[in-house]
Amino acid sequence: MEDYLFRTITDQDISSMVDLLMRRQEHESQLFPFLKNSFLQMERISGRLREMLASGSALGVGAIQNGQLVGYLVGMIRIDTRSGRCVAIPYEGAAISAGQPAELIRHLYAEASVLWLERGCFTHSAYVPLADSSYLDAFSRLSFGIEQVYAVLDLEEYRPFRNANVEIRLATKEDGDVMARMSSIISKYQNTAPAFMPVFPEVLADIREGFRRSLEDPDTVVLLAEKDGQAVGFHMYDTASPGVMVPDHCVELVVAGTLEGYRRCGVGQSLMNAGCRMMREKGYRYMTTDWRITNLASSTFWPKCGFRPLAYRMARVIDPNYAWANVNNPCIQQF
Repeated sequence: MEDYLFRTITDQDISSMVDLLMRRQEHESQLFPFLKNSFLQMERISGRLREMLASGSALGVGAIQNGQLVGYLVGMIRIDTRSGRCVAIPYEGAAISAGQPAELIRHLYAEASVLWLERGCFTHSAYVPLADSSYLDAFSRLSFGIEQVYAVLDLEEYRPFRNANVEIRLATKEDGDVMARMSSIISKYQNTAPAFMPVFPEVLADIREGFRRSLEDPDTVVLLAEKDGQAVGFHMYDTASPGVMVPDHCVELVVAGTLEGYRRCGVGQSLMNAGCRMMREKGYRYMTTDWRITNLASSTFWPKCGFRPLAYRMARVIDPNYAWANVNNPCIQQF
């Protein structure tokens, strides 16, 4: 990479970043036409990148070749009690010029990651576009692994399943206790092999309260599946917020779950049939959802419904011992 100059990204680079990201998304939309959305405009992309850089938590690097910005990688520093200090590269956070090698992404990361480690951020994640294989190739060869899948379903292409012997109805404000009982379905399932996601009591309490509040939100639609008068599954929908990776006229399937003991008997399929029919009637064309790659049930079911992955969230954790066990430490230099 001797032909490149690497330096910290600033707001002076926004116009060049917009051009790189727009061109990246034009390529993405060749495989995923729904990504040619109303957000893909210079003004909106510029505003998004400007907001990102002005947040105070953005830190990244650009690659200059022959006086032109030909690639950039920007991460957002986040600090919380559960994850500690970490960096997340958003979907808009990485782009390279057409014709540039995937190796450039690896070198951009090599430069940016040093800055992140200096700030104590040893956990790194990235939202990786999938149409151009250069991005997945680069992050895979940086020891990033897939954590989460983000996918889109074209409702006009949905093929209904055979309905099971369950009743589907809209949840009402009176279903607060029902939603509270089902609020831990996903957390408990993903606590088991092979996901091994930790379950924190305070998080479960927050999720339970959020499920109750969802019934008060006029923009949220909750469908309940009942068998023999008992609620055995649910789907929760909300209008998807506009963004670079979100189609126009899109609804988000925020969360879905089926009680243990009622799985593999058509509950989820019946909910999906009813949800797709209702969302088409409401004027939506697309539906988004996401799932944990290690969730075996989700990884099997959602693709069967017709969801097409368009991005992965990938992650890498650097051994925190590096903070002291590095060649700049005098006790290491003596060897």
